[in-house]
Amino acid sequence: MSKPNCKKYYALFVSQHLYFIPQFFPIAQILQERDHDFLFLLMGKDLPYQNDVAINFCKKHNFNYEIYNENNDPINCKFMINGGNKFPIFEIKYDYSVSVVHGIGTKAGYYSDILNSHDIRFIEGPKRIEKIKELFPDTKCDLHNVGFAKLDTAVNIIRNEKEKYLELYNLDASKKTLLYAPTFYPSSIENMQIDFPEIFKDLNIIVKPHFFSLQRKKYKHHLKKFKAWEKYKNVFFADAEHFDLCPLMAVADVMVTDESSAIFEFAALNKPVIINRDIKYRLTYRIFKSKIRKRLDSNMDIYRKVGVEILDSSLLRDVVLNELNNPQSKEKERLSVSEDIVGLVDGEVSRRIVSILEKY
Repeated sequence: MSKPNCKKYYALFVSQHLYFIPQFFPIAQILQERDHDFLFLLMGKDLPYQNDVAINFCKKHNFNYEIYNENNDPINCKFMINGGNKFPIFEIKYDYSVSVVHGIGTKAGYYSDILNSHDIRFIEGPKRIEKIKELFPDTKCDLHNVGFAKLDTAVNIIRNEKEKYLELYNLDASKKTLLYAPTFYPSSIENMQIDFPEIFKDLNIIVKPHFFSLQRKKYKHHLKKFKAWEKYKNVFFADAEHFDLCPLMAVADVMVTDESSAIFEFAALNKPVIINRDIKYRLTYRIFKSKIRKRLDSNMDIYRKVGVEILDSSLLRDVVLNELNNPQSKEKERLSVSEDIVGLVDGEVSRRIVSILEKY
C-alpha cells in the first residue's frame, strides 16, 4: 500500500467504489502519458475481495494509490476528480473540484445543485449542457462538452485489440459474440432458460453479472444459474476481476440486458441491444405495483427505443439472430439517443479532458 505524503498531486481520483474506476481509467492513462502526477484514493467501501481487485488494478497499471484512512493528513492536489453525486465528506486540499460522473443514464440526480457546485464539470453532449444552463442559469460551474470518458476504453479496443481480448476470454474468433449483462433486481436471470448457452451454441457467450448477484445472499439463486452456464465451452464468465464492462462490450456483437444503464453504453457503440423484460418480481412488488414504478426509472422509457424489447425469454434466440443479421435496424435510434445522453464517441474523450485541465 502506498503511504500518505505531503506532496501536491496534479490530480486526485476519489474512487468511492470499484465500479468508479472504469470512468477514471482512460483519463489516468492520458495523465500518465503526459507525465502528470496523480493518485487514486480508494475508499475501501466494497467487499474485501473487491477492494483487493481495485488495489491490484492500480498496481498492474503503475497507478499511485492510497487506501482511505481518516487519520491520515488531507491529500493536496490541483484537481480533485469526483465520480459521485456528492462531494467527499472528508477534507481534501484542492485548487479545483472536477465532476466526472461514473455512469450514464437518465436519472434526475444528474441535474442537481451538488454536481453544479463543482468548479469544473465534464458533460456528455450539447443537449445536456443546454438543460443544465436552463435549470441552473446562475451556476458558476465551468461546463465542458467532451463525451463519456469510460467508452474510450471500448472504442480503442474495437479499433486495435479485439482479437487479443477474444483470445484472453478463450472465445472463438470465427463466431459472433453475445454479451448477457443483467442487473440484480428486477432481473431477467430467473426466467432465462437453464440451457441458455446450449440454445446459442453457435455463438460465443459472455455472462457479466452485477456485483450484487455475486455477493448478496438473497441472490444465491443467481449463482446456481451462473455455475450451470459457466460449464459450457462457449461461455466466458466475467467475475469480479473483470469489473470493467468496456472490454466485454468491445468484443461483443450484440448485448442482452434488462434494466441496466449498460443499454446506453452499448448502444453508443452502435451495436444492437435486446432488452429482456421477462423479469420476475418479488411477491410484494406483484401485490403493490407502485413499488415497481418507484424501483424503475420511468425517465428511461423514452430512451429504450435504442433496443428491441421482448417480454418472453423463449423468443430470445430468434430476436438475437435477427439483430445479428440486421445490425442496422435500430441504428438511427441508437445514434439519436447517444447524441442526447452520451455525446461524442470517438475514443478521444479523455484526451480532451486532460487538455482542458492543462489550461487551468
